[in-house]
Amino acid sequence: MNLKFVSGGVCKALLLALWCAWTPGVSFADESEYNFSWLDPEKKVYVLQNRRYPKSQHASLSLLGGYGLGEIYRTVYSIQPRIGYWFNEEWGIEGFFSYRHHVQNGTYRALVNAPAVINATNQATATPMIREVNAQFGVLMNWAPWYAKINVFDTILYFDWYFSAGAGMLMTEVGPKSKTEAPSFWRSENLFAVFLGTGQLFHLSDMVDLRLDLLGHFYQADIYGGLNGSNQPTLFSSFTFNAGIGFRL
Repeated sequence: MNLKFVSGGVCKALLLALWCAWTPGVSFADESEYNFSWLDPEKKVYVLQNRRYPKSQHASLSLLGGYGLGEIYRTVYSIQPRIGYWFNEEWGIEGFFSYRHHVQNGTYRALVNAPAVINATNQATATPMIREVNAQFGVLMNWAPWYAKINVFDTILYFDWYFSAGAGMLMTEVGPKSKTEAPSFWRSENLFAVFLGTGQLFHLSDMVDLRLDLLGHFYQADIYGGLNGSNQPTLFSSFTFNAGIGFRL
């Protein structure tokens, strides 16, 4: 018998057995990097998102431009400065003032230019009463429960998602047609309002934010503006979509 051949075969068999025994261990080691079965079953593992751009105990200034949503007879544009303060990463307070510009829209022009409808008293029907919210101001409590990041064109963008609730006043005018066509029929009225909204703060740097915001106001007023002694209180609401820039101080 060739002892050299036998010893060589035994060595090869031993090497093969060692390789087979080591290979599963390598695979298991790679997979065990994300395997937490070795932990105490009563314990839990959480992944925390670090805040790159903290806002706690910082004041803020914002300038937003807006477009009115839900106005029937007017197209509304607004400009809205805000000043606020974040007590911590979740809670903050904010004051705002909005100036709103009204333009007659296509719905109103179609109504005015439509052929006159003769009613039972043989007179043309009147145009509807229109309420214009010329300005509004209030105070909001902001709650930001979510902080996250997204990939935008291979760039990481950090943002907060917040919800708002508050109260304030609306400075309105109500009347038929427009203030230039029938100025004597228009009257001013200041109304209490509740504000609800939501928005996002996209952090561009330690001091600058890109801001998207949706803010709605809810109020009660007479459906005919209190003209001619009418008294039919009705709930109204309208929303404004805002976009702008903010600064942390």
